[in-house]
Amino acid sequence: MISHRRHRLTIALLIACVAPAAFAQEGDTATTLDSIEVVAERAVTATKTDTAVVETPQAVSVVPSELFAQRGALNLQETLRYTAGVTAESYGLDTRGESFFVRSVDPTQYLDGMRKVYNYSPIPRIDVYTLDRVEVLRGPSSMLYGQGAAGGIVNAISKRPESTFGGEVGVQFGSFDRTQLQADVTGALDEEGDVAARLVAVARNGGMQTDELPDDRLVLAPSIAWHLGDHTDITLLAQYQRDRSASSQQFLPVAGTLLAPPGRRLDPSTFLGDKDYDRLESTQSSATMLLEHRFNDALIGRSSIRYADIDTTFQELYPDVFTNPANPFDAEGLLNRYAYAIKPHLGILTSDHSLQYGFATGPLEHKLLAGVDYSDFQQRSQSAFCPADRLQQIDSRCLIPAIDPYNPVSSGVIAPAYVTNPKQRNTQLGVYLQDQIRYADRVSLVLGVRRDRARSQTEGSPEQTDKETSYRIGVIGDVGKGFSPYVSYAESFLPVAGLDFYTRAFKPMRGKQVEAGVKWVPTRGAMFTANAYRIVETNRTTNDPNNVLNVIQTGEIRSQGVELEAAYAIGDDFLVTGSVAYNDAEVTESNFAHEVGVQLSDTPKRLASVWVSKRFALGDALQMRVGLGGRHVGPTLSTTAAGSLETPGYTLADALVSFDWTQWSLTFNATNLFDKEYFAPCRAFGDCFTGNTRTLTGSVVYRF
Repeated sequence: MISHRRHRLTIALLIACVAPAAFAQEGDTATTLDSIEVVAERAVTATKTDTAVVETPQAVSVVPSELFAQRGALNLQETLRYTAGVTAESYGLDTRGESFFVRSVDPTQYLDGMRKVYNYSPIPRIDVYTLDRVEVLRGPSSMLYGQGAAGGIVNAISKRPESTFGGEVGVQFGSFDRTQLQADVTGALDEEGDVAARLVAVARNGGMQTDELPDDRLVLAPSIAWHLGDHTDITLLAQYQRDRSASSQQFLPVAGTLLAPPGRRLDPSTFLGDKDYDRLESTQSSATMLLEHRFNDALIGRSSIRYADIDTTFQELYPDVFTNPANPFDAEGLLNRYAYAIKPHLGILTSDHSLQYGFATGPLEHKLLAGVDYSDFQQRSQSAFCPADRLQQIDSRCLIPAIDPYNPVSSGVIAPAYVTNPKQRNTQLGVYLQDQIRYADRVSLVLGVRRDRARSQTEGSPEQTDKETSYRIGVIGDVGKGFSPYVSYAESFLPVAGLDFYTRAFKPMRGKQVEAGVKWVPTRGAMFTANAYRIVETNRTTNDPNNVLNVIQTGEIRSQGVELEAAYAIGDDFLVTGSVAYNDAEVTESNFAHEVGVQLSDTPKRLASVWVSKRFALGDALQMRVGLGGRHVGPTLSTTAAGSLETPGYTLADALVSFDWTQWSLTFNATNLFDKEYFAPCRAFGDCFTGNTRTLTGSVVYRF
């Protein structure tokens, strides 16, 4: 009884303030957080119901936190480095936001099943220490989630309270002067275990690969869960996050990187901004409620609501490498620079409410899901811009002196004045109906339909309303020996903002996918998947051959390919994962002749990865884990009317060594182990995106 009271008191104190009170726990009563399966058997994102992966007729990948921590992931992009069909860092190291491609198309980012990212407004990136897992649904998903690109869904799932007391506190050190304190503690607040709480906290101070720029962060994420009787569960999640950073990408000139003459290649750490001007500072506060009520054994109601309030200041100076990509330097070898700044204030409300009803019709078992979701994105912002041309700078009353990229010293900046932008508001209301039909506990049929109304309002402009219907159908069957072949069809839609020359609203882009594959689970802890797919996205904008001032929606792209993904774990002792993907994505219709039949810009055709880790016992209490991984990204192509540019592919290695002794853990990670210099990608417009150089991290963690 005394031990239980001590645990409850510790949890309550940690919710109030961050403190390593857990060290006071006695060793014989300490426990660890529930272990996480590194080969996940179930996923929520693909159906909005808790469904086995082998009963889901679409490609879905789950990356548990234990696995991406093994691999040394420090941000959301890095958690997906080993996931089939995902170009995890499509523009290299980029602190402005999470950038990745799924099947060569942008996915939509979600947090706890609700949309997180809207427009291109800079918002705080998710801290991976707060996550339980990341789920990736590959391919169109508008039937469940409404508007979104054809690439699919990346859904990050937050850590939730657990009734068993446990947790950890730790410190992490790493490259670029990284120092991070982190804590995660959870447990019951009452003797019955009906009320549980959790606190996740991160405090980081450090720099980044780009010279002179900070990468500081503070995160507090308390949560509490109530188990009200046998029928109702309520979870409240709150989060406060404050970032002090700047844009890592410097848009280095192709002429000074990929195509630089001998001895003139710029270092990946080159900073072409101004440390007194460049900044990416944001503060985010959010609150989430997750409710589930079981009316009876057949009927379940679920409700999810989140509100986020975000303030950001983003300022950057970047070089004019676009006017003359082949030689952007002036007579003195200097680069002219632009200034861009924006201060958005965002208010984002998202919600999803559904009823799930299970029933039978003869030999068929149904899991019927009916729901409605709503999102309301509002933005007030100010922005500023200073052109690179000296004469235009005089007109704009700003001054951005040119810079020598080989000896970058910035001074004398006169920043442009901020102006108030029109207010923006985007809302979406969707209703959906899905039936998962199971026959003989072997065959699953998924049918779904959804109707959406999306509205976009910009102050001073006409309101734009889009109404779309999206469908989904898929079937998967267990044919024995653990093999489950499947085939599916899915759709997506994405509104296109603005009006054409004749003040007509654009139609949404539409995506359609056909996918076929097989999932094989020969034994528990093993899963192998293989699939082939074809995506066609239409209504893309292209130039009007009859009016140079107009654009029309006759553009089309096609993305098709094959993916192989495998994972095999023997308990907690041995793990191997692997993936291979080939994607042929190209523009099939466009009035820009140079685009047609050419590989989609900045997207690789080939991706491959393998990760192996093994645990060794070095004594009764001491254990060592060793991990080694490799990942390959194929070459990319960038095409403009003036020509094309190919960026070479690259292969990188990652490594892990960790030691566990009683309740202590010492971990060392190295990503890009051999410090290979690469670009991801370079573009024919004139700029290069640098890849991540070797990053070393070490952490000491005490678990209780």
